Amino acid sequence: MGRKDDIFYYIKKVKSSVSAIEVAEHLQLDRSNVSRYLNELYKDGLIEKTSGKPILYFYKELLPKPKYAEPNHDAFSHLIGTEGSLRISVQQAKAAIHYPPRGLHTLILGKTGTGKSFFAKIMYNYSLESKCIEENAPFIQFNCADYAQNPQLLFGHIFGVKKGAFTGATENRIGLIEKADKGVLFLDEIHRLPPEGQEMLFTFIDKGEFRSLGDSEETKTASVQIIGATTESTESYLLETFTRRIPMTITLPSLEERQFEERYQLIEHFLIQESGSLNETIYVERHALTAFLLYRTTANIGQLQRDLKLACAKSFLHYISNQTSSILIRQNDLSIHVQKGLLDVKQYREKMDGLIDTEKKVFTFSHKDESTEYIDQEHEENLYQNMENKLKQLHQEGKNDKEIQTELLVDFNQYFDEYIDHLPQVGLKEMVNNQILEITDKIFHFAELELNRSFKKKMKFAFALHLQRTIERIEQNNLISHPNLNKIHKKYPKEFKVAIEAAQMIGNEVGVEIPLDEIGFITMFLVPEIEENMYTQEHKVIIIVVMHGNSTATSMLMTVQDLLGVRLGKAFDMPLSMDARDMYDLIKGAIHDLQPTKGVLFLVDMGSLSSFGHMIFEEMGIKTKTVSMASTPVVMEAVRKASLGRSLEDIYHSSKQLLENQFSSSASLPKPSKKAIITACFTGDGVAKMIKEQLEKVVKGKNIELITLQFLHRQSFTEKIDQLLEDYNILAIAGTVQFEYFNIPYFSPIEIFQDHHLKRLENLIGNHEPYSEMVEALENHFKMIPSVSRLIQLLQKTVIKLELQLSITLDTGVDTGIILHLAFLIENMRLNQPARPFPSPKKFHQEHADKLAIVKTILYSLEVEYDITFAESEQMHIYKMFVENNRIST
Repeated sequence: MGRKDDIFYYIKKVKSSVSAIEVAEHLQLDRSNVSRYLNELYKDGLIEKTSGKPILYFYKELLPKPKYAEPNHDAFSHLIGTEGSLRISVQQAKAAIHYPPRGLHTLILGKTGTGKSFFAKIMYNYSLESKCIEENAPFIQFNCADYAQNPQLLFGHIFGVKKGAFTGATENRIGLIEKADKGVLFLDEIHRLPPEGQEMLFTFIDKGEFRSLGDSEETKTASVQIIGATTESTESYLLETFTRRIPMTITLPSLEERQFEERYQLIEHFLIQESGSLNETIYVERHALTAFLLYRTTANIGQLQRDLKLACAKSFLHYISNQTSSILIRQNDLSIHVQKGLLDVKQYREKMDGLIDTEKKVFTFSHKDESTEYIDQEHEENLYQNMENKLKQLHQEGKNDKEIQTELLVDFNQYFDEYIDHLPQVGLKEMVNNQILEITDKIFHFAELELNRSFKKKMKFAFALHLQRTIERIEQNNLISHPNLNKIHKKYPKEFKVAIEAAQMIGNEVGVEIPLDEIGFITMFLVPEIEENMYTQEHKVIIIVVMHGNSTATSMLMTVQDLLGVRLGKAFDMPLSMDARDMYDLIKGAIHDLQPTKGVLFLVDMGSLSSFGHMIFEEMGIKTKTVSMASTPVVMEAVRKASLGRSLEDIYHSSKQLLENQFSSSASLPKPSKKAIITACFTGDGVAKMIKEQLEKVVKGKNIELITLQFLHRQSFTEKIDQLLEDYNILAIAGTVQFEYFNIPYFSPIEIFQDHHLKRLENLIGNHEPYSEMVEALENHFKMIPSVSRLIQLLQKTVIKLELQLSITLDTGVDTGIILHLAFLIENMRLNQPARPFPSPKKFHQEHADKLAIVKTILYSLEVEYDITFAESEQMHIYKMFVENNRIST
């Protein structure tokens, strides 16, 4: 009995009006699923509901006896869509099975992945249930494509072989027809059966007789119901004399042709199946579930199942490597083609709102709620068990967390490669024309022979897309140069030589001359591993502004460009009538032409535009960040910092900080409440452990986390810090690796073990809360400072840096006074107030030149932030304040 039946019988039993919440609580089911089933029962006329809120549901005694009163459960009742898009197909199948005396031979038509094999197996199960065949009747399945290139072997498998029929036939062998006697023979991809084989088969259909291959004397008999399946047109591949003998033809709909509710049920079934394999509950964020409901598949249900499994595997990897506390599927865990489903939200919003709870952020799927019977997992390898076994093995080998995560990721990537290899070519054909595909195959076939190695489909796919775009650019005389052509030529001479031959092939086939620079790009597709930094160019971060409306983004960016006197950035206006998918393609093309090397920052307003950045990263490999709900000041901040050559991370955090300050009262933009100190080291042993023990004394009882990160590569370490900044207010970084980032104070191992330096860290931690009070007190005293909170935060970290670099420890409370002094000094400088003079400046400068240079360097970040310049006299006053309040002689 399914959930829908349970709900119907419960409502009938209680004999009173009940709400969806009451039903969910009583039956211990998910509320959103209960609401969906209640609405289906109402549409079926089985129950009634009240108007107004809360909506109550009840059983109506006066209705005719409903079809659910005595549900007739059979093999087909478990099939999703039996009463929907598959209703006609199921009726045809039942008719074919019951038709006397022995049923009708059947042909199942449908695109790749529509479930033809699964449907055939259900037909067999229904035959058993209906007593149309004996209890021990066989079900034999065979794919004709496996031996399509060798007709003799193909015929031999189906009809059997007599000894000596052909070279290698050393003994008699019975065929599939004989094995399937009194049962069902399912021939998948039956269109691959040659005409001669079709004639042999329809002779058997006519007479029930057949002969083994090579046997001209003995005639055998069998009683077999034949079910064939094909993705192709019957007129094109099957003889008319053959199709006439198969009276029943069943066509299965593609996934896009099926009802929206059925797609949700398929997703639910597959996730419950994965939950059963893992013996864990699976959680899915709303954006991820929406993407699965809307994305366009090329291989229908089969691809949907594999894409869901891939997302589960990625989330499981995060879970077992302690990156997440549960198996949670997020948008970032999805393949790019799945994420593109979010581009169609606008088109299907009404259906979406009627299907899933609009207020729910995370959805739960558990095998404990429902049986996974009739979900085919016969051919799926136990990926999760393999990953868990590998995890145990790595722990036993004494691997650290970083090494474990890396090796598990290798295994996952191998699974992903296999997944890519299973994707059908139809997806590529929709994006690239046949001529390009043929050229691509020729080039890689030649390259494999010359370079003595193989290439994966992913690489061929990427090259085909690149080649099509390249030819379009050459035809439009829009040529691009390769920045490292000489390095490519010298470092990869074999691949470069093959690329020259490939260029000649392209020229012969298409009739265009491939420039030398393009040959450099072709070489890159032939190199197994190529150093990322070889192509690094010192360009600026690209700022892309995308807003809904006819001119919102353009007007906003032009205003900023005029104010700043720069022409940096690109605006895209999206009219409300425009499809999000069209806008995405437009932006993707523009980014391809811009060739960004330092990343792209997306400034968007709302909706599906927020997903563009991550999809560009997944599809193009370009690093991106996205700031939603962007305003003109945020655009100005981003463009200004980009024009100064600042990094993507710096621009992103600065823009986000400004946005948070603008909406400081908004609950939708919470500031990280958790505090942390990062310890950075190479190994995690020795000094790192001693540093952590020392820091534990400082943070004891202060609700501050100590997070240890292994420093293997600066870029990856920076990215990890970026992730932590989403959830933590990072107070300091301490460790064996000097790393200064985003105004976060750094403490070296020596400083951690010196009392006066450790005291500065204690002051930093202890005085954190009073600074919040300072912000409240000063909020209305500044006219030229856009965010007092941001200013105080920067000044706090500036004072800490000055203490560290000048080897000075300020008296308790003095740091607060200096922060106040600097805050009003910056306000006055922005009001163009004159600087204070300093007595005997030349002499003071001569005596303290090295220290004043440190002051000047540290103050530079404030100068850039607030577009000011500290006068030399003010720098001297600041240094003097620190010296006069130094608690420890140096």
